[in-house]
Parts: sequence; structure tokens; C-alpha cells
Amino acid sequence: MIESGYYPLGAEHDPHAPWNEREIPEREFNVVCSQTLSKNVTVITDSYIPGDKGIDYEDGIAEGWSDPDDTSNTNWAEEYHDNGYHTPLQLLELFKQFLEENKRNGLVFKSPKFTEDIIEECKDWVEDETEYIED
Repeated sequence: MIESGYYPLGAEHDPHAPWNEREIPEREFNVVCSQTLSKNVTVITDSYIPGDKGIDYEDGIAEGWSDPDDTSNTNWAEEYHDNGYHTPLQLLELFKQFLEENKRNGLVFKSPKFTEDIIEECKDWVEDETEYIED
């Protein structure tokens, strides 16, 4: 057999050879991005029952004590929002509105396409679960 000069002898029809590999076409796949986020914040509220406090005297020495405040009926979601905090979804919506308003005024971040891509990225997020817990 005569060598072609292009391929090693007998390899011109090898399906694993780089010159015979087929290009895989791009396809769309549905992907879910699920993330858990948390943030520790300070909330000011009067929605609690103060715990008892007192002083015990033992051998002439005063020792103060206090029971914890009762927040079992506190609506932490309401208190969180009443303190001016926003959920990540609300922040995304505000950010999207900010970008859209600036874009209308001719201000873009990096480039018009990048700004439009970020605006699109802010859309269609779904809140799977939200929980407010006293720390």
C-alpha cells in the first residue's frame, strides 16, 4: 500500500482519528439552578413578650437572672420587611428596573448587549422556599 502523505498508512478511514471526528451539533437543554441563600440581619421589633427578670439573694450576694423573651408569636417575615430588608428576588427585580431605567437614559453597564443580557438574567427566577428564623 502506498502512503498518501496526509495520513499514516491505513489510518485514513480510522473513525477515532482527528481528521475523521464529526463535530457534535449544539443542542438546548433545560437546566434548573437551585441555590440556598441566607443572610443574618438585625431586626428591631416590639412584637415579643419580655421575659421575667429578677434578683436572687444567696448568702447575702445578689445574683440577677432573666428568662428569655418570648418571640413565638412574632411574624419574622413581616418584621424583616418592616425593617426595610428585601428578599433576593426583590433585589433582582429592583436591579433589573435600575438597569432598564439607565438603559432608557443611554447609560449601560459595559455594553448595551451586556446590559440587556443582565436584564434578561434577572427575569424568571422562582422562589422555592423562604424561611425567617430567629437566630
